Amino acid sequence: MNSTGNGTTGITTRRPTALPDLIYPNLLFDESDYASLRARLDLYDSFILMTHYQNGRQTQQHLVNPTDLATALSGISLTSTLLPPHTLFWGRLDGAERIAVYLDPRLWLVTIRDQPLAWRVPLPGLIFVGHDYNYSLYAVKEPPTRPDLPLFRAPVANVSDKGVCRGSAPFPKAGAATLYQAVDVFFASKFNRDLSNGKSHTYRDNILEHWQALNDAGAEEYPPSDLVETQTTLGGLLKNG
Repeated sequence: MNSTGNGTTGITTRRPTALPDLIYPNLLFDESDYASLRARLDLYDSFILMTHYQNGRQTQQHLVNPTDLATALSGISLTSTLLPPHTLFWGRLDGAERIAVYLDPRLWLVTIRDQPLAWRVPLPGLIFVGHDYNYSLYAVKEPPTRPDLPLFRAPVANVSDKGVCRGSAPFPKAGAATLYQAVDVFFASKFNRDLSNGKSHTYRDNILEHWQALNDAGAEEYPPSDLVETQTTLGGLLKNG
């Protein structure tokens, strides 16, 4: 870029640009700086505009179909690291990894804040989803192998429709290498009675009462009929992010 010195102040100035709409704060470009510029995309709230240039000068503009743009960019390589077991999907959303795993039905050893002893609680199959530092949890009645599979509210306290309440627990940033660490952090945390309602048909006001009953009975499985259905399917979860 060409510049001229200012003998009075010592500040370097730039000659006016042929493309003033490309000016960055306090920085002006000469026309020769744009000689290799061929096109530019401007993303607005409701449309995408492509501007073409030749020898640094604008030649034409036209609207771009977002689907066509996505197709053109689909040749860009995008790969993950090794994915953890039972991964349902992986991708990137708003610059961060988004990944979900399926947790088989099993007995969990859980601790409750006001209880002296841990409880042994059976839970159904769960879908644990992570994006950035945010996590969500859903229950299913069968292994998730089809997009129309209905999702149920996880019969777990400290989880809302908006996701897991992290509190002060040290959740890692979600990713292929860390998602099971987040699972461990969640289930190793001490549960309280926050967000414990609406998770069970039998114990509508407090799912922890159901946990205690299951623990006291030595139950091995969570009763599927007790799960509360959501309006979401596995396909909807995958699509809506």
